[in-house]
Formats: sequence, structure tokens, C-alpha cells
Amino acid sequence: MKRVFATLCLLAAFSLVFTACQESIEEAPVELEEASQAIKDQLAEAGYNPEDVFKWNYNGVDGYLVEYDIFFTEAEISDLKLDDKVPNTEHYRTTNLVTGTPRTIKVGIDPAFGSSAVTALNNTIAMYNAENINLTFQLTSVTVSGKGKKKTYNTDADILITAFRERPRRGFITLGIAAGFPTNGGDPADGFGLNTYWIDNLGPSVEEIKGVMAHEIGHTIGFRHTDYATRVSCGSNTNEGSAGVGAIYIPGTPTGSDASSWMQACGPATTFNGNDVTALEFLY
Repeated sequence: MKRVFATLCLLAAFSLVFTACQESIEEAPVELEEASQAIKDQLAEAGYNPEDVFKWNYNGVDGYLVEYDIFFTEAEISDLKLDDKVPNTEHYRTTNLVTGTPRTIKVGIDPAFGSSAVTALNNTIAMYNAENINLTFQLTSVTVSGKGKKKTYNTDADILITAFRERPRRGFITLGIAAGFPTNGGDPADGFGLNTYWIDNLGPSVEEIKGVMAHEIGHTIGFRHTDYATRVSCGSNTNEGSAGVGAIYIPGTPTGSDASSWMQACGPATTFNGNDVTALEFLY
């Protein structure tokens, strides 16, 4: 399976929403190298905004950050095609799903995260386990050896939460980056990253961190953004395309806007709404 990364990005008027952190927000952003015009042209042909495309490395994989919210490798960009049909906001899944259900999925978190993230993870696990699905999530331990590029995680986690650090740019901040979707073998993606700059400097609540974790876990078990074809929740009108992993409509979910869904591209929602529950129960 191709390694496709899906991210959750928060679009906010920081001067209004994060007034207590105004000084931090005004720090100069990290200088990123822009993508070549050839890469931008390919993205534009696939329906993406080519204006904000930067070279990016996530967990050792080189690629590009697109619209501050999506990670693609160069090979994946070459495979992108604009969908002929641009549907309304609905719930979508990838071609691959987690198999072998009923199944327990172990989730671990880098011990470098503070208590708010750990509490949020426990709440996220409880949120999923409260639903009538054939996936049970369970917290598992994580220890770390080495430092920097030689850092090694010792864990039996199926989904591992690691850290990255990125400051806001042009009103956007990336909150989480999921390491793909379920594998061809029916396992969940192996984890996701959380932005420690957001947690350390912008003071999100435990509920907000929980919302991001729930969203990224949604990707790891096969959910696409509900507004993948328009990204309307991010204030844009672009199509993420099938991205080589599929975007299959989930029956019983709405054909209109679903702004409170936990799988909206920009958010985050902190609970499952009724349509989310329908989608979860249909798949699992």
C-alpha cells in the first residue's frame, strides 16, 4: 500500500480565538522551501490549491505539504487524478479497512507528551469504546531508547502517537498528521503525529486534543474527510481526490453538509454526531 498521509488542520482567526497566546502566534514561522512549478502544476491539475505547497519531511519520509493540511510524496502526486464527480459532503471510507473483527487495537503514546495528551488519549479510547462497533481500543505502554534520529520506540502498539513541531503559517496550523490508512493486510495505519507547538503554546483543552486524536484514529481505520471533495470546512473549494486509497461513500450518511462530523477536514469536533455513529456502525 502507498504511504499516504492525511492531516487535520485548524483554520482560525488567531487574534480572536487565541488571544492569550498572541505573543507566541506572532513568532516568525519556520522557513519552508517551496515546491517546484512542475509539482504545483500537477497538484493544480488534480484540483488542489497550488499556491501553498512546501517540501516537507514526516517521520523520515520526504514529500510535500499541500494546503497546510495534506502530505503527499512525489510519487503520490504523480498518481493524483481529479475525480469526475464532485459529491456533496458525505462520509467516505478507503478501499482497505481493518479486518479480523472483532478486534482489539492497542494505542500507545510517546512518553514525552504531558498529562493533558495522556488524559485526552484515555478519553478518546473511551469515546470509541462507547460505540457499538467490533473494534475495541486499549491503551498500551511505550518506552523510548536513544535520542534524535536514533530514537527507538519499544511498544506493542498497533497505533503509535508521536510528536512533531510546527508553528502557524498564514492563519493555519496543522494539529495532527495520520500515517496513512489501513494496510492491504487489514491492519490499521501505524500511528499519527501530534503538533507539540499547538499543545505547548496555544493551550488547547483536553477535549480539543481528544477531538484531534479521534479524527486521526478515524483515518488509521479507514475514514476519509467527509468534505474531501470540497474541503469546505477549511474555507476552500478543492478536491483531495481518491489519493490512490479510495473514497467510497458510506450508505446511510447525509448527502448535505455535516459540519459537526469528527471527520471534517478542519475542526476539530470533539464528539461523534449521529451520522458519525451511523458510519462507524456500518463499517465495523
